[in-house]
Amino acid sequence: MTLTVADAPATETTPGTAHFATPVTGAARVLHQIRTTPGITRTRLHEDLELSQPTVTRHVAALIDAGLVEQASPSQSSATTVGRPGTTLLPAGRHHTALGAHVGLRSTQLVAVDGSGRPLRSRTLKLPLADLSPEDALEAVSHGLTSLGRDLPDPVSLGVAFSSPVDAAGRVSSQAYGWDDVDVAGILGRADTGIPVSLATGVGAMAGAELTSTPLRSADNDIPGGRSSLYVYARELVAHSWIVGDAVHQPFTGTSPTAFTTIAESGSFRSSRGGTGHPLGTTAVLDAARRKGLGVSSIPELVALASSNAVARALLDERAELLGRIITLAVEVVDPATVVFAGDAFTADPDAVKIIAGGLQRSAPRRGLSIQRAGDGILSRAAAVTALHRLWTDPLG
Repeated sequence: MTLTVADAPATETTPGTAHFATPVTGAARVLHQIRTTPGITRTRLHEDLELSQPTVTRHVAALIDAGLVEQASPSQSSATTVGRPGTTLLPAGRHHTALGAHVGLRSTQLVAVDGSGRPLRSRTLKLPLADLSPEDALEAVSHGLTSLGRDLPDPVSLGVAFSSPVDAAGRVSSQAYGWDDVDVAGILGRADTGIPVSLATGVGAMAGAELTSTPLRSADNDIPGGRSSLYVYARELVAHSWIVGDAVHQPFTGTSPTAFTTIAESGSFRSSRGGTGHPLGTTAVLDAARRKGLGVSSIPELVALASSNAVARALLDERAELLGRIITLAVEVVDPATVVFAGDAFTADPDAVKIIAGGLQRSAPRRGLSIQRAGDGILSRAAAVTALHRLWTDPLG
């Protein structure tokens, strides 16, 4: 397989930033509900989406013809009901392929998925951005996706998410990456493959993964003002994103608030530049540990040592407290219903989550905030939803 397919209009294939939101068109809403509620019936689609029965029937037929939905046999339980048993609907898309990447500071996660989001292949590409020019790094990502998709059906879409912000014009400026106003959209668009390409900020794609995996609600079940969630990702880099209503917030500049940076740089961790990550990221924390005489090479090692070493535990606690101050400030400004933590700053160190949660509860004990941790594979899901963004937004386009 190569990334060359039939020519398509330039307006459809020019790389653009993904705007993650609940679907708008009837066909996209029907596909979303079938993907997130496998085994749903046409009657239930009519009730959930408040579409007429003929409209549901028309959209389902078109999606079946497109190979994105398939019809299953009536369930055994329906045999006891009065009248003709209804068939159930399942996501299909097996003959579609989408290729996605999440570009981190030192490694890139590559995924191949089918049209329903089922994983087909994955690979981790060691790609230290500080050692490469932006052009060479993006060429390596493109080559990695081509290799990953070999012998699979030609991809219908590509997606690349970055752990640093991507602005509306498809440009990346990142002190951590060592990139200054890099035209990512232009560089990736030079290949002229004819395949639609979506770009995203990684933590925004993580938030988008929740929207794409949550069934749509009927009007009677709507939350006043819609859902609101704060996503925080902390590994080599630290970033956040919002779900407000039924869309992921699109920041105007994508830069971290000055107040957040001031907090991050106020402790024992050195400000990091030019490919060495965030002041509260993995590299900065491990550098601080080594300065204190701790011979560790990963956050899990530092967490394991902290069970018997007070210096290691104090270092992790300090990072958690600084992260907690940043998160508390964000929560107080926007007042979300849910906070979701992703990245090994949280997953590798459960005590960090307790410290941050305790700070949030002390700042607003009656807020009723729901605190969650993202599951494993969040980087792969971010890459996949970016890759599938155009298909799921306009499945019949």
